[in-house]
Amino acid sequence: MKKKVCALLVMALGIFGCASEITRYPAELTRARQREDKILVASQTVPVHPDSGYERSIRIGTEFVDAGGIAQGSILKPINAVFTVEGAHMHEAYLVVNDGRLVGFYLPVEKSFSPLTLSIVLPLEEKGVPK
Repeated sequence: MKKKVCALLVMALGIFGCASEITRYPAELTRARQREDKILVASQTVPVHPDSGYERSIRIGTEFVDAGGIAQGSILKPINAVFTVEGAHMHEAYLVVNDGRLVGFYLPVEKSFSPLTLSIVLPLEEKGVPK
């Protein structure tokens, strides 16, 4: 009896312990990449709470370049860091920003958009590239 209860407990933990897949929708580029000499820098660390429950943060000093646009906003690709979102799997992610707010992530491998339920202010400053 004790063995059956332990086996059921292990199975329940296995079923309920699995992470769910992140929400994502197909996304087509609506705008090509802009000037390559324009770099945006995060001016403060920003905690991000994706719906998957796996918290991330965009660290102060993270640099981004414009990587194009989708219907939801501009895509910003990190150039001095790798940013990921996690659900059942890890996904490389670029930021999607609309009107100064982080609204979700562009997943370049999957060519899809993963929205945030609550957008957050993303403080960015422009940094020039020395010539």
